[in-house]
Amino acid sequence: MRILHTADWHLGHTLRDHSREAEHEHFLRWLIGTVVAREVNALLIAGDVFDAANPPPSSLRRWFWFLGELKRASPNVQVVVIAGNHDSAARLVAPRELLAAFDVRVIGSIERDANGRLRTQDLLVPLRNRAGDVAAWCVAIPFLRSSDVLALLPSPSSAVAVDRTDYVLPRPGAATAPEDVGDPLIDGMRALHAEVFAAAQSVRTPGQALVTMAHGYLVGGALSELSERKVLGGNQHALPIDLFPADCAYVALGHLHRPQPVAGHEHVRYSGSPIPLSMPERVHAHHVVFADLDGERLAKTWSLRVPQLVPLVRLPEHGEHEPEAALAAVAALPPRDANMADELRPLVEVAVRLPQPSPLLGERIARAIADRNARLVRVEVILAGERGAPDATSRPTELASLQPEDVFVRRYHRDHQGPVPEPLLTAFRELLDSVQHEGGA
Repeated sequence: MRILHTADWHLGHTLRDHSREAEHEHFLRWLIGTVVAREVNALLIAGDVFDAANPPPSSLRRWFWFLGELKRASPNVQVVVIAGNHDSAARLVAPRELLAAFDVRVIGSIERDANGRLRTQDLLVPLRNRAGDVAAWCVAIPFLRSSDVLALLPSPSSAVAVDRTDYVLPRPGAATAPEDVGDPLIDGMRALHAEVFAAAQSVRTPGQALVTMAHGYLVGGALSELSERKVLGGNQHALPIDLFPADCAYVALGHLHRPQPVAGHEHVRYSGSPIPLSMPERVHAHHVVFADLDGERLAKTWSLRVPQLVPLVRLPEHGEHEPEAALAAVAALPPRDANMADELRPLVEVAVRLPQPSPLLGERIARAIADRNARLVRVEVILAGERGAPDATSRPTELASLQPEDVFVRRYHRDHQGPVPEPLLTAFRELLDSVQHEGGA
């Protein structure tokens, strides 16, 4: 059986107001062709289908267009989707009865029955091979917020010890497990995983593989600058890899935009985002990942690079230009091609070092790039100061380039002495995550 793993599409994403719709359409068309050409049996989308909880109508249309075209091109392929931290779980699952007719299974949240029991069956998806036989079971766990996780903890009177013997993975490379003993968020996740995997083992028969989907930050994962939102209690609680049983053939993860195995385990992987979602991500290779199963075991994993439609360019590639050199670099860009659609022009960021503020420099660069075959993302200004080399205090930064937490920390440092107290920072992160989710930010 062949599984294709992808995640973090972020449909509706803009880069400094520049639409990415053409790039997303290009990727989705390529993905449909890849599913057909590579004879994929199951497509796993591990969260963050959309960039915001309230995506624009064009992104919703593109999502449904993709599912319809995929069904026409590959009638037997199954699709399993989980909600990520950018998605609205309710919006994602609203058409699930309709999508079920397309062999699309959407899991947005965890639910309980009338007796308060966890509906573990909603998180289990049988995956069928080309002959129509169940070849694997997919445990699909959507992104959960802190309140969801804490609600999973049993009351002291009903607490049952969980045997973790089967949940210890071998550790290639350096040890990465956090000190999570007694951490209520980690305990809640352990309780959920133990119950769901026990349910999976009860329906799984010999010869059927165990596959998992999840969306979050695992210990050992490498984040991308300016991209992934901090999640699960303000990212204080990176999930330990031993949440996943040792007999999982493959673990398909979403949230981190850089494709990577986790802590040296080749079967536990982030597929990464299909397109670069920030300028620093331009240097990543963007892939989808295949997992080939042979009975209960993983035969191999392999990646296929996603072709990039629109180049992302930084001038210079490293460091900063002096002002005149920056203008010269912009002038050296190819002239505007009247036959090229604006949304296909390269996205360009210009970094400039200044001995003193120059309010008109950004406008000069914008005018210079107007007749070039490029779109200006931003001008990054680094103030060198009289002493020459810039440091952390001599770098005036555009507010739009900062994450909310950066603004909070800088303001605290301005008004108080010492670092932000950890309880205050954790409370801020949880509040921020709640506001961003409810507001669709």
